Amino acid sequence: MKKLTLLLACLPGIVEAAAYQGGTLEQALEQLRAGGIALFYSSDLVKPWMRIEREPTATEPRALLIEILAPHGITVSDGPDGALILVREVQRSPRQAAPGAPHRPAPAPLDAVVVSASSYLFGSETPQLPAVFSAGDLEMLPDIGEDPLRAVSRLPGVARQDFSSRVHLRGGTDEETLVRFDDLRLYDPFHFKDFYAIFSAIDPGIVSDIRVYTGGFPVTFGDRSSGVVEVSPRLPGRQLHGQAEFSLFTTGVSLDGSYNDGAGDWAVAARRSNLDLFFDLASQSLGEPDYHDLFAHVGHRINDKFAISANVLAFVDQIKATDTDQEETARAEYKDAYYWLRLDFGALDGFGGRMLVARTELGSERTGTTDLPGITAGSLSDERDFNINSIQADAWWRPGTRSVLQAGAEWRQLSGQYRYTDDAAFELLFLTPGAPTMATRASSALLRPSGHQAGAYVNWRFEPTNTLTTDLGLRWDRETLAAGDGSQISPRAVLMWRPRMDTRLRLSWGRYFQAQGINELRVSDGARLFSPAQQATHKVASIEHDFTPALTLRLEAYRKDYSKVLPRYELLMNTLVVLPELRPDRIRIAPDSAEAEGAEISLNYDAGAFNGWLSFSSSKVYDRVDGQRLRRRWDQRSYASGGLSWRGASWEASVAGTWHTGWRTTALELQTLDPFPLIAVGQRNALRLSDFASIDMRIARRFDLGTAGELTAFVELNNLLKQGNQCCVDYQIETEFDPAIFDVEVQDSLPLIPSAGFTWKF
Repeated sequence: MKKLTLLLACLPGIVEAAAYQGGTLEQALEQLRAGGIALFYSSDLVKPWMRIEREPTATEPRALLIEILAPHGITVSDGPDGALILVREVQRSPRQAAPGAPHRPAPAPLDAVVVSASSYLFGSETPQLPAVFSAGDLEMLPDIGEDPLRAVSRLPGVARQDFSSRVHLRGGTDEETLVRFDDLRLYDPFHFKDFYAIFSAIDPGIVSDIRVYTGGFPVTFGDRSSGVVEVSPRLPGRQLHGQAEFSLFTTGVSLDGSYNDGAGDWAVAARRSNLDLFFDLASQSLGEPDYHDLFAHVGHRINDKFAISANVLAFVDQIKATDTDQEETARAEYKDAYYWLRLDFGALDGFGGRMLVARTELGSERTGTTDLPGITAGSLSDERDFNINSIQADAWWRPGTRSVLQAGAEWRQLSGQYRYTDDAAFELLFLTPGAPTMATRASSALLRPSGHQAGAYVNWRFEPTNTLTTDLGLRWDRETLAAGDGSQISPRAVLMWRPRMDTRLRLSWGRYFQAQGINELRVSDGARLFSPAQQATHKVASIEHDFTPALTLRLEAYRKDYSKVLPRYELLMNTLVVLPELRPDRIRIAPDSAEAEGAEISLNYDAGAFNGWLSFSSSKVYDRVDGQRLRRRWDQRSYASGGLSWRGASWEASVAGTWHTGWRTTALELQTLDPFPLIAVGQRNALRLSDFASIDMRIARRFDLGTAGELTAFVELNNLLKQGNQCCVDYQIETEFDPAIFDVEVQDSLPLIPSAGFTWKF
């Protein structure tokens, strides 16, 4: 026992000199062994792909071990002569679990959302991030449709239209965000892509954690210029576990377990929409939306160093959308499928890596007609198919406690086909650059693009002193879809200084390139050639201070400068239409450059049963077109968000509020009716709609079912105060009057949205 006491007395110094978040569990245990701790465990218990997703807060040795082992269903037992033995945690009912312990050995369905400008994992650094949502917090967040990606919009620097799950990170377009699942890139992973992208295609039942980089992200991520949403899948447990969920929006079930005495594991999850039920209860006829998604995984540990897995992720959507006046109808079907093999490698000398070999298949069919008196009439047919074969490899080596070297490469083979036809007859035209200039249009296209993308990076993370940290990276990318030389070099650097143990200052600079994806050519808007990659330069400065272990303040300022900006197509006025290509206010925007800047402040509180956050940001984003600075539509000058959650023995509740200045809009005026209605347009996005405000609430009750698991029943209310938030402006020529009248009407965003359901964990 004296030997154990001596070892435990020495361990705090060892712990302080090591960082664990982001590394494998095996690496952490071997670091502790190297410091003199006698640890024993089976290779069937600790697998090479087990990662530490959050930096432990405990400093007492046994508590630290319990904290990093708990998410994997492992705990610590005393062995002979002061040794510590790792054993499988005994299954307990939720009421029997110790305070703060997980309800079951497998990780929670949504472990954490971690938000940062970058990840800094050096030496004794424990990064404090602008917003951290635990598993319980995320489950309690009152977000429509149980969509985990909607939580992103509650963060400073993020803008989102209420109807959609797509986000704008620090002024960027919604196409500038990279979304990855299990390190594999997902292409536009949203249900009903051309119909506001109401929900993301990420099933919360398969998610371990989500990390959001709002800017200044590392060189490991390429080909997007604003931010990253990185989703890690849930790791299967040794025993059979499952979860079933039903609500007014979705029905889903997930199962996971192991085989071959823990040498292998498996997981499967399926989900479908209940939007038909929701519309029936709401007595609304908005169409016939339906979606399904599926995830399957099987993995096997080859030996103590290698593990391999096969994975499938598939989304299927079908929708028939009709407006309430039966004047605009569209049908669409989407099929996205991802297949990948993953090989993980980890050795005891700090060297490890991973390799992914994948195939992506994207397909969509969309048809529609519109007959809107005073606006437009027409039809379209749009079919698209894409195949993407890819291989990527990453490796890292820790030569010492103060340095980490990383390197990686990726390659993609791209091919696809666009088949598009349309015809349109406009009843008015807008006098603004980029808008249609003819009253009628008929177009068709058959394109079969193909090409390659390649990328490689190196990164060196080094801690020259106990208070100074550097992160230096260089990335190279090349693509062949656009004409000309598609090679780009992206240097990135971070400097972090810690003047005190409770304070961290960071400076970040980086260059980011974004090529137009094979699935992003705007054929329906007349584009026939891919554009060269756009460039963005990020500059970020931040300071963090820990008032207490539970209370952290962060202030951050950023600037983002764009050059070679990718052209985009937008509706000048109402964005909530099902066939935007057939509208006369569909305009092409091709800025010469763009800029976004802002400042953010956030306060986060995490004290066990009570958690809360409060944030405020001030920002602006401009396009520069022909010497003019024009605001982007999603320019949010001021944004505030806050929330509080409480979890008791059986009850839990949360409330979240959001406020921001109104969305941008443009002044319109009828100029002439003879010989054709022409609309004069003021400076684009010079006006604002009214401010947006919403309070959302969730209340849940948990029931212990003994050996059958746990049942949680919940009720959610979004836009609790029924705020009539303005979202957009519609228009038309009223021809029944003499003379005709140009009518402009402001429309509201979502009304009060209720939901209820239950989750059964077994």
